[in-house]
Amino acid sequence: MGNFRSFVIVLAVCVAASLSASAQELAQIYISNEWAESLQQLNFSTGELTTLYDIGGQPDDCTLGPNGQIIYDVPNAGTIDMFDPSTGVNTVLTTGIFGSRDLTLEPGGQTLLISKVSGPAEIYRYSFVTNTATVFFPKTKGITGFSGTAYDAYGNLYAIASFNTVIQINPATGAIINTLTLQPHNGGAGGDGLTYDSYSNSLWATTVGSSVNGWGLVQIPVQQSGFVSTTDFSFYPLGKAGAVDGVKSDGNGNLYIGAIHTALVYNIPSGIVTKNIVTKGADGVALVPGTYPATKPSTAH
Repeated sequence: MGNFRSFVIVLAVCVAASLSASAQELAQIYISNEWAESLQQLNFSTGELTTLYDIGGQPDDCTLGPNGQIIYDVPNAGTIDMFDPSTGVNTVLTTGIFGSRDLTLEPGGQTLLISKVSGPAEIYRYSFVTNTATVFFPKTKGITGFSGTAYDAYGNLYAIASFNTVIQINPATGAIINTLTLQPHNGGAGGDGLTYDSYSNSLWATTVGSSVNGWGLVQIPVQQSGFVSTTDFSFYPLGKAGAVDGVKSDGNGNLYIGAIHTALVYNIPSGIVTKNIVTKGADGVALVPGTYPATKPSTAH
C-alpha cells in the first residue's frame, strides 16, 4: 500500500510539472486587440504584453499567413490586412468586406477564408495568388451570420452558423454536408471561435453569453467523414473567464483563448485554466511560430 501511495504521489507531481511546462513552453501568442485597436504579442511566461502595430481601427480575428505574417480583419473598415512582424510592414490585402468575423488559412496556404457575421452573412475566399476575394458561401436563407471556421486533420471544413449551429461544408462546392445544433437560437449568443485540436481529435468552439451554456468551451469529436455524430458534443464551463472569443490549439493539449478582458490557456487533459493574463481587449489569437513545441500525434480522448 505504501509503494502504491508513493507511486500516486510521484505521478501527481509529474503530471503537475508536465502541465506547468506545457503552459510555459508555448510562451507567446499574437493578439488582435479590439479595444486597443492594435496587434499585440503576449508572453505567457513573463506576462509581458507588447504592441506590434497600431491599426487605427478595431480588429476582430487574426491568424498566421503563409510565411508567418499576422493576417487580421477590421470589420467596420471592410479591410483584410497582413502585418509582417519581421519587417514592420503592413499590407492591405483586400477591401469592401464589411462585417467580417473570423479568418482561416486553408490547407496549402494559398487561400484564406473570411467569414461574415453581417451585411450579408457570407464566407469569402481570398487568393494569395490572384490577390482577389470571391464569395465562397453566399447568403443563404435561415443563416443569420457566420463566425468561426476551421479545417480538421482529414480536410473537412466547418463553420459556426447563426451562432447556434456548426455546419460541415464541402470545401470545393460550398454545399452543406451536415449540421450539428449546439443550442436553441438565442440572438447573438452562442458559438463564436472555432479550432481543430489534434490532441483530442476534436473541434473546439468558444461560446458566449448563452442562456443555455454560458461562457465556456464546446468539444465536438470528429472522424474521417466529419462529425462523429450530429448530437455528440460536450460543454465545459469557464466560470468568470470572460467573453471567450478567438481560440487556437497547439496540438499538445492546450487551447489559447482571447477572452476580451484576459487571454488564457486551457489545458484539455486536466480541464483547467493554467494561465489567465489581463489583456483588456483580446479578441483573435494566433500562435507565434517557434515559441511552442512540435505538435504531437493525435490521441483519441
